[in-house]
Amino acid sequence: MKVTPTMIHQQSRTLLFLAAASLLPQINAFSAPAASTSSPIYNTIQSANSLLDPVSGTQQTSIIPQDNKRKSLVVLLPQLGEFDSSEYVEFLTAAQPSLEQNDIDLHIIGIGDTTAASNFMKFTNLSPENLYIDPNGELHKELELACGPEFSVPDGVSNDVCKFFLRQLPGGVPEEEEMVRPVATAWLNYMGELI
Repeated sequence: MKVTPTMIHQQSRTLLFLAAASLLPQINAFSAPAASTSSPIYNTIQSANSLLDPVSGTQQTSIIPQDNKRKSLVVLLPQLGEFDSSEYVEFLTAAQPSLEQNDIDLHIIGIGDTTAASNFMKFTNLSPENLYIDPNGELHKELELACGPEFSVPDGVSNDVCKFFLRQLPGGVPEEEEMVRPVATAWLNYMGELI
């Protein structure tokens, strides 16, 4: 199911989803009817079994309460710690009193692990109750969010060359040697989208 900007006539209770993928040139915003009506996007998010608690790393299910009378704002981010995501969440954190006043719950889903989540929450002042982590981006894949131009680091480029470039980027060089090429590939695809 491809996530595209779509407006559906608002019902009595509406869920608003934002897909803010840094690999997309813009933010995709759309609304979907409340849980009482069938919405493929809502159902995909509700049935996602890849979402984890940002502190304990335990699996989370049904992140949006079925019986909740409040609205929900669900934000899908790319990797936690990426600049645009941090800046975007800082704005949302500042807007939380207004969201609360209007009976809107904030649910943010980002790609990363508990360490990235901890750093991200400290930097953005985001509460752990508002964040869920998707370690391998499974939900993002299910929603067919852009994952870059699918470049790969050529075999002729050594890990030492990859490490040299990774030292210049946020996050630096991963500690585990086997993660150097996947991280370099992720950055290559991210940068490729900016061109």
